[in-house]
Amino acid sequence: MLRIVTAHRPPLAFVSEGARNGSQPLLSGFLIDLLPTLLQQANVVTTYDIYSLKGPGGTLLSNGSWTGIMGELTSGRADLALFPLTLTTQRAQYIQHTQPYMDEGYGLLVRTGSVDPGYSFLMPFETFTWVMLILALFLTICIIFVLDSISRSARLKAIERTHGHIKLQTVRKRDKLMGHAIETVMMAVGSGSTPTTRSCSVKVMFVSWAIFCVIMLSAYTANLTANLTVNQMASAIKSLSDLKESSLPFGVPAQSSISSYFSNSSDQAARALHAKMMEFRVPDEAVEAVRDGKIAAYISDYPTVQYYTQVPPCDLALGSDTIGSGALVIGLSPNSTIRQKLDAALLQLSEAGYLAELRRKWFVEASRCSLQDSDASGKGRLSVHQAWSVFLVLAGGAAIAVVVALLEVIYYKRFFSGVQELKKEMSEHGPRHMLRKSMGRRYQKTSSSMSNRSLTSDRSINTNNRYARCM
Repeated sequence: MLRIVTAHRPPLAFVSEGARNGSQPLLSGFLIDLLPTLLQQANVVTTYDIYSLKGPGGTLLSNGSWTGIMGELTSGRADLALFPLTLTTQRAQYIQHTQPYMDEGYGLLVRTGSVDPGYSFLMPFETFTWVMLILALFLTICIIFVLDSISRSARLKAIERTHGHIKLQTVRKRDKLMGHAIETVMMAVGSGSTPTTRSCSVKVMFVSWAIFCVIMLSAYTANLTANLTVNQMASAIKSLSDLKESSLPFGVPAQSSISSYFSNSSDQAARALHAKMMEFRVPDEAVEAVRDGKIAAYISDYPTVQYYTQVPPCDLALGSDTIGSGALVIGLSPNSTIRQKLDAALLQLSEAGYLAELRRKWFVEASRCSLQDSDASGKGRLSVHQAWSVFLVLAGGAAIAVVVALLEVIYYKRFFSGVQELKKEMSEHGPRHMLRKSMGRRYQKTSSSMSNRSLTSDRSINTNNRYARCM
C-alpha cells in the first residue's frame, strides 16, 4: 500500500475542512484525478492511503532534516506526494521525483480595482496612442493653415496682377476665412463638413484627415464598447520592478522554493526584494492579505495563483511577468522503486492528451470569472504599433497636399491671367464667338503661311528668269 501525503493547494489538490480536523478527507483536484489513472497506466499497486498536511513544500534545516512535504518524504512517512512540489537542485539530492508535469514558473497574484468611470473614455487607446492622436491633430491644423495661406496668397496676388487693387479688396471681403482648428476638430469627432476654402491642397488634406478619423473613430468605438461591457480591471503591480516601487511588502509561501529563490537567486531584481518579503504558511491567508491591501502581491506556483483569479469575487489578477522557472514534479521517497514506471506513464498520458484534458477541466472549465476580469496585462487597448498604417494614410495625404499646393502656386503665377481673360471673353461674347475667333486665328495662320510660301515661290521664279536672261 502506498502512503500518500497531500496539502490544500487548489486547483492541484483541494482538501476539505473536515479533513483538516482529522475526519475522513474529501479530496479533489488536478493531482487527485491524475493519481488513479497514473498508477493504473504504470501497473503499480492501486491501493493507497492519503493523508493531508498543513505544511509547506519544506526547507532544509541546519541539522540536515527537512520540514513540510519534503520532511514526510525523506523520513519515509510518505511514499508519494500529491503536492505542487517545485524541483530544485537541493531537493533532488534528497528525494526521487517524476519528470515535470507542469513547468510555468511562479506567478504574481495582485489585487485589481475597477477603472474610475470618470476616466473610462480613455480606456480604448494606450497613452502613447492618445499622445500621437493629439500630435496628429495639431500637425494637421498647422499643415492646413500653411497650405491655405500659401494658396490664398498666390491667388490674391494673381487677382491683383490681373484685375487691379480694387478687385483685390472686393475678393478679400467676399472670401470666407476658414476656421482651421474648428473644422479639423469637428471632423475628428465625426461632425465635419466640406471645408470652405478654395484651395485644392487643403481639400486633399481634409480627405486624408477624414479617412484617418473614420478609422480611428471605429477603433475607438469598438474598444470602448468592449471595455465597458466586460468592465475591464486594472492593476498597478505587473512585474518585480513594480513591486520594487511599491511601499508594501509582498508574500510568498513559507519554507518554500520561492522564498529560497528570493534569498539565493542570481536574479539581482529578486534578491533586492528579499527585505520586503513576508512568508505565509496558508495560501488563503496570503490571498486575503492581498485583497485587504496589506501586501502588494502574493508570489506562488503559477497554477495556484491562477486559481485564485478564477473564483469570486473576481478581484484578483495575474501580473504580466512570469518569475523564475518552476518545474512541478510528483515527489517520491528516496528509496522509491516506481520512478521509472511513473515517468513512462506520465509520458504516455501526455501523448494521449489526458494531461491536457485535466488541465482544461481544472484551469479553464472550473473558472467562475471571465477572462477579462483576471487579466492585468492591459490588453484590449489599441497601441501605435497596431495603428501605424492609419497614421501613414494621414502622412501620405499631407505629402500629396503639399504637391497640390505647389501646383496651385505655379498655376496662379503663370496661367491665372490667361484663364481669366478667356473666361471674360466667353462671358461677354459667348462660346460661339470664342470658337469662331479660334477658327479665324487658325485660318489667318494658314493664309499667312500660304502667302509666305507663294511669295517665296515667286521670288524663286524671278531669280530663275534673271539667270536665264543672263545666259
